[in-house]
Amino acid sequence: MPVLSSTRRRSSDLDAQLLAFSEEFRRVDLIYGAYGRRCGLSFSVYLIFDYICENDGTSQREICAYTLLPRQTVNNVINALISQGLLRLEGSRHDKRVKRIHLTDAGERYRQQVVTPVREAELQAMAALEPDERRAMIIYVDKFMNALERRIDGIES
Repeated sequence: MPVLSSTRRRSSDLDAQLLAFSEEFRRVDLIYGAYGRRCGLSFSVYLIFDYICENDGTSQREICAYTLLPRQTVNNVINALISQGLLRLEGSRHDKRVKRIHLTDAGERYRQQVVTPVREAELQAMAALEPDERRAMIIYVDKFMNALERRIDGIES
């Protein structure tokens, strides 16, 4: 059996580590997606509702920028949540063309039922890590993301 060169072995190790890292990030979507389905929500509906809960008075444009979902998808979800009585629209003070999205009282109750338990689970999961582990996790993910962004920005298309 041929012995792998150190460069090839390092590349293989990096490939395996990158795959493992990517799979862990993918698990985040799977975890939230599974929870949303248990609540009767698609992933995009859960993602949008969660964003609105954390950003009362947001706009559809801001939701699209954050979620990376198409404008039509966001518009359809917002309209569905309005028809369910969970959201209401208000004109912006600065630009009447921009509608600000707010939770209704029913939306706030739904938030307590659907989003708040997830926030509690997130806090408990974070608390399961030692303070140094939490800080290290944030630092290393940030370092990786910054390096990735620089390298992808440098790719000629």
